[in-house]
Amino acid sequence: MAQGSVLRAVTFDFWGTLVDSAYSRTAERVAYLHGRLEGYAQERVLDAYHQSEASGSQIDALGFSLGVPARVSLTLDILGAALRPEGLAATVRFWEETMLDDPPQVLEGVPETLENLRGRGLALAIISDTGFSPGRVLRQILAMRGILGLFDHLTFSNETGVTKRRPQAFTSTLAALGAAPGEALHVGDLPTTDIRGAHAVGMRTALLLQNNPHPEGIPLADLVLNHIRELPEALANLE
Repeated sequence: MAQGSVLRAVTFDFWGTLVDSAYSRTAERVAYLHGRLEGYAQERVLDAYHQSEASGSQIDALGFSLGVPARVSLTLDILGAALRPEGLAATVRFWEETMLDDPPQVLEGVPETLENLRGRGLALAIISDTGFSPGRVLRQILAMRGILGLFDHLTFSNETGVTKRRPQAFTSTLAALGAAPGEALHVGDLPTTDIRGAHAVGMRTALLLQNNPHPEGIPLADLVLNHIRELPEALANLE
C-alpha cells in the first residue's frame, strides 16, 4: 500500500485463510474412478492420481490453472485407460463436486471479521487457486457456510486460467473492485502465491498463521496474523 494511500479493499485466499485447508477427498475420487474401470487395482489408480497431481502442481507452478477435465484425462493416460464420454463426464463432475457432501468448515472468526470489514466500507474479494474444486463449487460452499454475500467479487483460477503466480489473478480482481494496488491488501497463508504474488503487483499483504502456518513467510509479509480476528485492529494500525 503506497505511503499515505487510503485502504479501500481487502482480498482473501480461500484454502487455509477462510476455510480449513486440512481437507482431502482423494480416497473418494480414486474409489469412484476405480469403480468405472475394469482390470485396474485400486492401488494403481491411486498411484496414477498422485502422478497426475504432481504434474498439475508443475503446471500450477508456471502460473497456469489445470482444470479437472485435464486432471482426469491425465490420470487415465497414466493408467493407459479410457472412459466412454458419459463416464468421463460423470467422473469429472464427481471429482469436482464430491466435497459438497461434506464441505470444509469456515475458520473460527471469519464471519465476524468479514462483517467488521464490510461495516468499515471496505470492498472484499476472494482470489483462489482452485485445483480440484472449481469456482462454481467453491461458490456453493461459501453459500452453504453463509458468507458468500459478504464478498463483492470472486476470482477463481479455473475461470481466469491463471494462478496467483501470475499478476492477472490480482490485477483483474482490483479492476473489478475499482481499487488501485496501493489501496488494497491481500490476506493469505502461502508465502509464494499469496505474499510474493500480491507484492509483485504492488499490494500489501497479511500472512495468516491460524490454519496452515508457514512461519518462513513472516519476513516477507507486511502484517502477520496469528488469528484472523486480529485483522481489523491490524488494519487500523496499518492506516
